Amino acid sequence: MQNTSEPMLDGDDFSDYCVLLVEDDEIMRLSLKDRLRLEGIPVHAVSDTAGARKALEKGDIDLVITDIRLPDGTGIDLFADISHYFPGTPVILMTAYGEIADAVTLVKSGALDYLTKPFDIGDFIKKVERHLSRIADTRLTLGNTDSEHNSFKPGSGRLGKSSAMRKIERLVARLSESNSSVLLTGESGVGKEVVATLIHNNSLRAQGPMIRVNCAALSPNLVESELFGHEKGAFTGAMQQRIGRFEQAQGGTIFLDEIAEVSPDIQVKLLRVLQEHEIERVGGTEPISLDVRVIAATQVVLEQSIKQGDFRSDLYWRLNVIHVEIPPLRERQEDIIYLARLFVNEQVTKTGSAIKGLSKEAEFQLQSRPFPGNVRELKNIIERAVALCDSDWISTSDLPTLDSNNIDTSNTTLKQSIEEAERKAINMALAENAGKINQAADYLGISRKNLWEKMKRHGIEK
Repeated sequence: MQNTSEPMLDGDDFSDYCVLLVEDDEIMRLSLKDRLRLEGIPVHAVSDTAGARKALEKGDIDLVITDIRLPDGTGIDLFADISHYFPGTPVILMTAYGEIADAVTLVKSGALDYLTKPFDIGDFIKKVERHLSRIADTRLTLGNTDSEHNSFKPGSGRLGKSSAMRKIERLVARLSESNSSVLLTGESGVGKEVVATLIHNNSLRAQGPMIRVNCAALSPNLVESELFGHEKGAFTGAMQQRIGRFEQAQGGTIFLDEIAEVSPDIQVKLLRVLQEHEIERVGGTEPISLDVRVIAATQVVLEQSIKQGDFRSDLYWRLNVIHVEIPPLRERQEDIIYLARLFVNEQVTKTGSAIKGLSKEAEFQLQSRPFPGNVRELKNIIERAVALCDSDWISTSDLPTLDSNNIDTSNTTLKQSIEEAERKAINMALAENAGKINQAADYLGISRKNLWEKMKRHGIEK
């Protein structure tokens, strides 16, 4: 380790942040610890993975700096534990020259950075201050918003506690410094918009706007104007200039939900936006430069749409730089009760209700449901239950009836069983709501369009 008198970054106060330093070499550990404190950076220094885990469990660690070789394990093992139990906690690795391959592998797996020993202590401090500055910027953004917005950050558990959703949270944390396009896929109601919000709020664009666009809801005649804007007099009825959604998202993120619904001609224009980073308003002649990150989402299998000629392959690859597949709720059973309790707490706080929570019987019934509407359906069920409950605990009588436990699965596949449960749920929702599509869709926690598609697939008539 080399010393230096090179001036450090100044102007930032890191007294509210804590670095965990894991280094078994006592001289190096004390030297780094003293220098961090000299720069006004609180530090907790330990010599092994056991001490690191104890420090992490206290929950006040903002950045971990660890050697790869430790007396009771390795930095690789410690990084794996941090990724699983403390998702979103950034990790910098210190490694000897011969261990660079291990460090590079871990960086590819989500570690923040690595330093090769011997390193310049000035470069070390600069790196630490740079990453703490980014953490501070993110917290400042979150601190200036409402409490619900605050919960959309890695480690918040907003997505769930299953291994699949923890993996997505870790991926989101790794995307914090990226501006690459993201494609979110999964069934209706799985939480694609929640993940998109999480990505935006954890990015360098967090202080910029996040503009949400439901492509399926856009009028075919006005979609170009809606996305790209128009000049005054561009067409009949264009009485004044309009700023489109992309321009509104300058410096931030645009979330294009149901991207598969856009027409071929709009797909061509979106491709140009992604390639050239500029737009032209309808009726305009001057290109407008864009600084916008694109996150797209769909429940459609785009590869199949490409084969059918409905979606452009070149646009697909431009959107699919980073792909996040969100599994349906039925495939992550451990999230059902976890999210149900979270939604109950939210509703109790919102409404001022005196409800204490879900009864064991109600939780058991929730776990037995197929949830064709996924997390959106679960959230709507809980909102309804809180509104109807007239006792301290939500009971099964407060939940909508769904006879999904009597399906004969002895000679059917899991997929067939789920399809049958979905068909019964739709029939029940239509019966409960006198065949009214909008009300039945709300009852199931899915969109009207999605309900029509499911009815068509199951051969259900209104």
